[in-house]
Amino acid sequence: MTPIAIAHRGDPKGARENTLPAFAAAVALGADMLELDLRRTKDDEIVVLHDQTLDRVWGVHGSVGDLDLAEIQGVGDGDIRIPTLREVLTAVQLPLMIDFTRREVVGGALDAVLQAGALTRSLFVTGNVEALRILRDHSPGARIGLTWVEGPTPPLALLQELGAEYWNPMFGLVTPEGVEAVHGAGLKVSTWTVDEPQDMARAVDAGVDAVVSNRIAELVAFLRR
Repeated sequence: MTPIAIAHRGDPKGARENTLPAFAAAVALGADMLELDLRRTKDDEIVVLHDQTLDRVWGVHGSVGDLDLAEIQGVGDGDIRIPTLREVLTAVQLPLMIDFTRREVVGGALDAVLQAGALTRSLFVTGNVEALRILRDHSPGARIGLTWVEGPTPPLALLQELGAEYWNPMFGLVTPEGVEAVHGAGLKVSTWTVDEPQDMARAVDAGVDAVVSNRIAELVAFLRR
């Protein structure tokens, strides 16, 4: 089966990452799923942003956690702004890979997904095991992927404990043997962030089920050729 193509932060090559235009561009380019990142504001709103600070992407000094939603929404121009998770769930109907690093986003993110009726199309991924345990306690039906940077051997016992659907190792850790072990446990493998054609080929040859890329147009063309 052909792996699914996951657009990393939308189409960051054609639009500013993690914005509605970036997600719309990735949809238009044929992505099967969109990856996005979550942070929590001072007033407990869940917004779509990778970094804890606004400096790198938005050129604004400050931490998301020190700003309320109104201040966050004042950053940017036109439709190039930091969206809330609720806005993305409304605007995008594709499946979402919802990436996060801090447990503080779990409650608000799960509420937004449930209220949008989007639980079955939302895959929550992180390397924060305690956050995944909290998520699993709150939602037996949540889809989980365990992000992994600790070696090529998949942690099968931990994946089973979490009720994970995906093992999500960084690309350099993917081996055919690791993928086979995960498949043998009845689970799937996604990998990130795969931007070069030779790396796309190696991921496919290893048997992964999903590939995350900043170059979604190239990935879609490679997988469908």
